[in-house]
Amino acid sequence: MTFAWWHILVALIPILPNLWSVWHIWSHDFGGEFQKKVLWLCISVFLPVIGGIIYILFGRPKAGARLRRQA
Repeated sequence: MTFAWWHILVALIPILPNLWSVWHIWSHDFGGEFQKKVLWLCISVFLPVIGGIIYILFGRPKAGARLRRQA
């Protein structure tokens, strides 16, 4: 069996929603409730593919404003 470029795409497509959800959770506020943020991060990390999809469907609408980080 030879390696082809599409093997990378097949491996990355299921991971993309999870990577996006972790980034979104990390960069948004959940009404000052740190426990909600940690819970969503745990769901996304420990349920890799399905956790990201669950967050996109149910958690993203509950996320507040984007956090402003000072450099």
